Amino acid sequence: MRKIAWLPVLFLVLLLGGCSSAIDISNTEKLYRQGNFSAAYASLLSKRSSIIQKQGSLIMDMDAGLLSRLQGEHALSNEQLSSSERKIQEAYTQSLTANLASFIVNDNTREYQGEAYEDIYINIFKALNYLHLGREESALVELTRSMEKQSLLKQKYETEARKVATYANNKGIGSDGVETYSTSFSSSALANYLSMVVARGIGDDNLFWFSLNQVERSFQTQPFLYPFALPSSIAEEVQAIPENMGRLNIVAFNGLAPQKQEVVEAVYVSRYNYAKIAYPVLVERRSPIQRISVTLDDGQRFQLEKIESISAIAIDTFKTSSSLARLKAVTRSTLKALGIAIYDNVTSQDEPQTVGEEFLSLIMKIANYASERADVRSSHFLPATAWVGAATLEPGLYTLTVDFQDQGGRTIYTQTIPKVEVDITGTNLVEAICPL
Repeated sequence: MRKIAWLPVLFLVLLLGGCSSAIDISNTEKLYRQGNFSAAYASLLSKRSSIIQKQGSLIMDMDAGLLSRLQGEHALSNEQLSSSERKIQEAYTQSLTANLASFIVNDNTREYQGEAYEDIYINIFKALNYLHLGREESALVELTRSMEKQSLLKQKYETEARKVATYANNKGIGSDGVETYSTSFSSSALANYLSMVVARGIGDDNLFWFSLNQVERSFQTQPFLYPFALPSSIAEEVQAIPENMGRLNIVAFNGLAPQKQEVVEAVYVSRYNYAKIAYPVLVERRSPIQRISVTLDDGQRFQLEKIESISAIAIDTFKTSSSLARLKAVTRSTLKALGIAIYDNVTSQDEPQTVGEEFLSLIMKIANYASERADVRSSHFLPATAWVGAATLEPGLYTLTVDFQDQGGRTIYTQTIPKVEVDITGTNLVEAICPL
């Protein structure tokens, strides 16, 4: 009599892996693209319980924080973004054992832990919120946190890679042939630009010059991520502001950051037995916006220039996560496929498999295939591109008309920003957003 006590456990594990984290928020995204941010936020909140159940509270908090700020709810946005940031930090401190289920079944079995690019930009948008609230020192704290995280990226990924490789090797599955990536990103020009603007506003000359140099260094040392020219307005920042005049800086965002998609491959285990592996990659979402023009009510007009492709940085930093996810998928699927191969070998040692045993082997192979799914969860409302520009103006109130245009100069989207105050002291920074 054949004894295969572990078989029900394996079968249950394979079946449990079939769960999906997909959720439909297309209506929220449609409202967002229409520029109806209040309705988009309300639509997101109406899906709160489903989002938390399917994708986790981290994504709910981050999406809510990115949308609430567009309605002027900057304090609330920072509460929501801070909550998502804490959850990313807590997830990173978890041990490998705490995430063991993700090796056995798939990454969807664990709470979503956030991506490096999400973590970095949380602090940048918190800084912008603080600037809207008039809290310049708090904004600098957030920008510093973001830059600290950027400097630790390589160390973080190396630690994660060692954990995954150690687990694979302990299970007898070599990881030497698995392709891995090293992120090119180490310094955000946008974060340093904002630090420069705030430093000038509070009169910190040392930080101003340091941040200005770091903006230039970001372009010089990371040409793959900054293939466009350094904004010409940066050169103007070094010039002294004329007496009784103020410097107005503008930062604008457009588009949506890349979204995750599943890639499926097959790994040979034995004859008639292949392991399916599924892992996520980031795919860029194209935007028609190629130019941004700003017109003041006094007739002045100037162009904004690209300072950062959030999409490019997200894709670059995620390559390492994607390669680690692929290594985990290979480890996980190979172990499950080997378990099925062992079952086939045991049940056919002394005599051919019975019809029931053959059927169960087939069911396990199908369940193994169905259980392997990539974790394609991520936040939904990070913008794709950041632009900057500046003007030296007399103190007073201004109305800004920001035209977002396509390659041919046709205006696709317009935002009017009234009552922009320009002072001879302090941080004069205004923010524009185009959802396209």
